[in-house]
Parts: sequence; C-alpha cells; structure tokens
Amino acid sequence: MAFKTKINGQSEDSLSPLTDRLAQETYHNSPTMSDKKNASQDPLACEEGPGICAIILTIMSLFLIVVSLPLSLFCVVKVVQEYERAVIFRLGRLLTGGARGPGVFFIIPCVDIYEKIDMRSQTFEIPPQEILTKDSVTVFVNAIMYYKVRDATCAVANVDDYSG
Repeated sequence: MAFKTKINGQSEDSLSPLTDRLAQETYHNSPTMSDKKNASQDPLACEEGPGICAIILTIMSLFLIVVSLPLSLFCVVKVVQEYERAVIFRLGRLLTGGARGPGVFFIIPCVDIYEKIDMRSQTFEIPPQEILTKDSVTVFVNAIMYYKVRDATCAVANVDDYSG
C-alpha cells in the first residue's frame, strides 16, 4: 500500500485543491454497508410509478385486445430466438424486469414498443487506411472489429442510435 504525503493540505500528486476536494467528497459519499439495500434496485428502472393516464391507456388497450381476441393474437404474441433479446418500452418507459427472451412474450399494441437485440458476436469492417511512416514508406492498414452485446437493456437505453 502506497502512502501519500500531504503538503499544505494537498497530496503531492494532486493537480489542484479542487481535485483534492472532489476526491474527499467522493470518499465521504461512497456507499456503505447500510446503503446496500438501495444498491439492489435496478439502476435503469424509473422510481415513479405509471401515471393515471398510462393506467387508463393500458386498460383501454387490454379491453380492445379482449374484444378482438382471435385477431388480436397476431399483434400481441411475439417470439424471439435463442440468440435474441427483446427490450420493451411501455409508453416510452423501460419495463422493469429487463430484456425478455428467448421464447414467447406478450406486448400490448399501441402502448408497448419493443426492439430486438442480437446477442451474437458481430463484426464491423474498418475501411483501409493509408499511413505514412517515419521513413516515408506508405503502408495500407485495415482492421476488423468484433463486438458482442452483453446487456441488451443497456445497449438500447444507453447507446445513441444502436442499430445492432
């Protein structure tokens, strides 16, 4: 364990008193064992419940599903393959429970929107680049990038324009 010395209230490797103050605040505000009950909650879940309008729209949609039951099964039942997950948004908010799949799941038309995410390894070809070295030699470099989605909910909710 390395010990750091403080000179005039600052550690020897700090850049400014502001960074020392931020480091102290993050140390004092770090979670303790008593905060463990709050850490188990889903960080993406909304703390508020659905509003009265959301409940009314959901009930009306469920009523329409029951009234048109034989035809509504084509719009309500969805299937995702073994390598896919479905992230469901109800009236623009992420549903609790995370991504659905693999298998059969149900959505409520006009209220739910879902997005399928492919969990397999994907490739992205980086176009060839021409590079000039120190000794004035031209080199062509190309690459292939491999990536895999680990958490489908975070890929949809936290990444701008994720197209899978």
